[in-house]
Amino acid sequence: MTEQNSRLEIATLVHVALLGVVSTWAFGGGADWAVTLLSIIGSFAPVITWFAFQKRRSAGQRTPGALLALWPLLGFNTLVVLGTFQPSLRIATIEGARIFIPRDDLTVWPSSARPDLALTQLWLFDAIALSCLNLLLTILHRRSLRTLLLILGANALLLAIFGSLQKFVGSTGLFFGRVHSPNTSFFASFIYHNHWGAYVALMLAITIGLLFSLRPWSGYRDFWHSPALAAVVGIFFLAVTIPLSGSRSCSILAVLLLTAALIHGLRRVALHQQGFGKSTRGPLAFLALAIVVSLTFLVILARQSIETRVADTQEQLARMRVEGSIGGRAQLYGDTWHMACARPWFGWGLGSYGTAFAFYNTQHSVDNLPQYYENAHSDWLQFIAETGAIGTFFLLGFLLVPLLQLRKLRQITALPLYLFGGCGLILLYAGIEFPFGNPAVTIAFWSCLFAAVRWSQIDQRERTG
Repeated sequence: MTEQNSRLEIATLVHVALLGVVSTWAFGGGADWAVTLLSIIGSFAPVITWFAFQKRRSAGQRTPGALLALWPLLGFNTLVVLGTFQPSLRIATIEGARIFIPRDDLTVWPSSARPDLALTQLWLFDAIALSCLNLLLTILHRRSLRTLLLILGANALLLAIFGSLQKFVGSTGLFFGRVHSPNTSFFASFIYHNHWGAYVALMLAITIGLLFSLRPWSGYRDFWHSPALAAVVGIFFLAVTIPLSGSRSCSILAVLLLTAALIHGLRRVALHQQGFGKSTRGPLAFLALAIVVSLTFLVILARQSIETRVADTQEQLARMRVEGSIGGRAQLYGDTWHMACARPWFGWGLGSYGTAFAFYNTQHSVDNLPQYYENAHSDWLQFIAETGAIGTFFLLGFLLVPLLQLRKLRQITALPLYLFGGCGLILLYAGIEFPFGNPAVTIAFWSCLFAAVRWSQIDQRERTG
């Protein structure tokens, strides 16, 4: 490894880790000042990309396939920027109030309902996406990826402890009541408990993956004197915060990840014992006891939150039976789909949902006033409504191009497999919630995805020599 390569590798590691840590403590990156801060930090990514590209050119190496992902990213940027030159709404002031009025002189070219918000959201998206893409361009060793994942996991564990203490003392605001939360369902430094749940699901995937990337106690006296013990403790404390935060949907994600890990762990223990000609009864009995103890502590620690969410669920189910429908969420999705169908190709413009949806919202509150929605509670529906079929095509291209580089791999090892699994669960979850509305979750997602791709590439390189 040359000195320049080492510098690029370290620069990327520090850069992505800084984004991941700062975003979590800055209210999940959701505050306006936090969005600006993260965008500024992420703006150093093109510099790293440029040096990585120039290094390969000077060394006579071929252009990495990862750079192909820049083409759909460039297409997406072009679509968004073109839309800002044709505002689809005009602003009028009536009795001191600002209102938006649709224009009827639009061309077939892309347009944007809120050009100002489109550019702000595009800046943040590019800053995050390119920063994480640099993991594919500059990281040469798995130990660098392992270091990054350990930093992200350790930071999440610190947040979990902080949030649990905050919960147990009955804090009415963020940072032990020092900061008012606009949402009562907050946890740790995250304003919305479902965003915390999605973030922890990805952190669980990281921690479980790191656990199974260890060779069975290789170089250590036994399990109790190995990093595996710390990983198991970390997994428990991370997992317990999801029901403690009150996130029902993300509790299901955690159960899926933990079930997969349990089956994997049981199989690994059995194979390890059999390899040494030992009985599997003792270790399996210990694992069963550990599971029972963990579930007991989970119920004790999160009992109040679990009981509250169970009562809420029962009330919602009763209301659905009376109304004969699944409630306002279905109506929200239907209205969002109608909004998307109005401009199917280019959409209403990135960041425009909160403004443009007012023209399609058919829901009213009990006092017959229109309800306001800043998010569609479905990232996929909202993205289609904002960027249309073409914008969605570019996003999928940016997502899939790096994955296509793995199509010839014969084997994917444990760590990238869990990272891919965590990312897949978040993509599914984005169909019924808006995890990508939170910058910290978005950073964690792209970090996990590109780290998994790069880890698999390094594995393949070492296997083929």
